Amino acid sequence: QKVGFWFISALWGILTSLPHALGTTSSSPGNPLFTIIGTALFLTGFAMETTADYQKTIFKQSNPTGFCNVGLWSTSQHPNFFGNFLLWVGIFILNAPSLVVFPTEGHQSVVEIMKANWRLPVAFLSPLFLWTLFSSQVNGGLTNAVELAKSKYGNDPRYVEYLEKVPKLVPNLLLLWKKD
Repeated sequence: QKVGFWFISALWGILTSLPHALGTTSSSPGNPLFTIIGTALFLTGFAMETTADYQKTIFKQSNPTGFCNVGLWSTSQHPNFFGNFLLWVGIFILNAPSLVVFPTEGHQSVVEIMKANWRLPVAFLSPLFLWTLFSSQVNGGLTNAVELAKSKYGNDPRYVEYLEKVPKLVPNLLLLWKKD
């Protein structure tokens, strides 16, 4: 299991860094609209991930045996994962224009254009990997965290209701205004 952990960690580091690592190899100045959108997604994801982690830390200090269902945790069972995903999608979008090579002269074949633009689909492996990783994790396909949580909180009717009503990954922000 330790080898699997280190393999996933190494894969995570390599794949998530692809958009930025490949983007820095370009002489393209980028695109202001993509810069704004990418930066906004990055900052939103960063704020969501750190806020979720902070909220859970504070919650666990006063409720060490309870499951966290306050703040962002009331909108998603894993808002920290979604924040991390959003952060890296922002980095991908920020770098996307510099990963595309536009034909400069004459007619180029589709094959030549695809060969010149290999960096964009390779960089897309970053958000694809993260979505697959987080989806697997929240559904219990990668770790036994789901089983552990159910064994710890499964007898609590509030937890059962939480599992039924709160999305696993993508937050439902309307739940913030839900009346009990």
